[in-house]
Amino acid sequence: MKFNSKLVIKLFFLLIILFFQTTLLDAQTLNQKLDQFISEYQINKNIASISAGVLRKGKIIWIGAHGYSDLSHQVLAQPNTIYRIASISKVITAVAIMQLVEEGKINLDADALNYIPYFPRKKWKFTTRQILQHTAGLRSYFPGEFNSTVFYPSIKEAVQVLAKDTLEFKPGTKFLYTTLGYNLLAAIIEKVSGMTFNDYLKKYIFQPCEMNSTYLEFHQKIILNKARGYDKNNFRQLENAPLADLSIKFAGGGIVSTSLDILNFANALMKGKLIKSSTLDSMLVSTKLPNGKTLESGLGFEIKKDRDENLFFGHYGFGTGFSSLLAIYPKDSLAVVHLINTVDRNIGSPALTLAAIVLNRKYDFPQKSLADKLMEITLNKNLDSAISFYKIVKIDSSNIYNISSNEFDLFGYDLLKTSQISNAIRWFRYFISEFPTNISGYLGLGDSYYHDKNKGLALKYYNKALEINSSNSYALKMIKKIQSED
Repeated sequence: MKFNSKLVIKLFFLLIILFFQTTLLDAQTLNQKLDQFISEYQINKNIASISAGVLRKGKIIWIGAHGYSDLSHQVLAQPNTIYRIASISKVITAVAIMQLVEEGKINLDADALNYIPYFPRKKWKFTTRQILQHTAGLRSYFPGEFNSTVFYPSIKEAVQVLAKDTLEFKPGTKFLYTTLGYNLLAAIIEKVSGMTFNDYLKKYIFQPCEMNSTYLEFHQKIILNKARGYDKNNFRQLENAPLADLSIKFAGGGIVSTSLDILNFANALMKGKLIKSSTLDSMLVSTKLPNGKTLESGLGFEIKKDRDENLFFGHYGFGTGFSSLLAIYPKDSLAVVHLINTVDRNIGSPALTLAAIVLNRKYDFPQKSLADKLMEITLNKNLDSAISFYKIVKIDSSNIYNISSNEFDLFGYDLLKTSQISNAIRWFRYFISEFPTNISGYLGLGDSYYHDKNKGLALKYYNKALEINSSNSYALKMIKKIQSED
């Protein structure tokens, strides 16, 4: 048989063309799935907007946005929309600290106040490592501080917020999550670098990572393309989030950015361009307390597993009007991020779903909230109409709505929060008929009768709850409270 070299060459190039066509098709299919997910997520979760992105093996393979960055002016969210990243800021601050550790300018286990001479000494010494771990005993927010509207012109002045407070416990013995404590890390960075915290981040984090749309959010400065933040009120309707000046917590929750910039940061981190890989590894050692408890965090990073037990590190963020998550899957060379300009109980972890889609793992369809829909129907019509709607949804095989008992519980308490006590009583009675062994229905009915000043029936249903779980602490507490009032 004669060898046909021309035919072999043609076949070779045909195979190459088919390979690239298949790869392109796979990429298009993946992008369509990711786009579809965030579109359905934004609509079904009834949030203002979401921006999200995926980094795979050193390349950003997808960036998407859906919804409105500004509801009042109907401004569509775009890939370059800037969001508050909330506590993802802690990761950036922690990496900055570790850069200076690598340079020998910070000793993680030395007395942290050696670097901040203007901060008053406390009963116990604490270290920079313990601040990173949230084990230094520094307090969390006092009422009003989370949404503080006070402007602090410098890190030194922000640090003074904690100056007069005693430590909550002996450092290293317990865990207390503290955003304000991270101000001390910014102060340490300023002391040992001789630069302002803002200038240090610009030079050693933002610029090397090409984070061209990332800033400390100074309230007075105009930031182009910045999203507005939103909350849900007790009637489950979107409303403007409270005003907040983030100068009280720049290091722990005061940075604004885009999905693209956060992925650029993750990429530089994973490639060892910001800190050595061995330094990153040291940050990902889970903190262990003296009582033997192991925390889901290391030095600035949260270290968690998704629902399929896949390990990731990064940080969740919940700020005034904004929610976020950066998740890095080291074994899969994957990083995902979501930035949302809404705070709500239904946010979940859409970034983790994006990871599941990319890795071809099982993931859940973003369901609508039954509780929110029932509240809408009750407000526009009545509770009977809401119950009728549920009966229809219950037999609907599309599973668009989350009809779990938790949604029943949420709706019942939404009725109580909006002073619809008679409706709450009727609803929790219906709850019990649908889920007769669920303790939440009995506790809710007890609370509804207590709000209706019917202590006799309240006691009856708290005791019914104890028949399901005799050690339920809430039922026992409420029974004791009612008895003490008589």
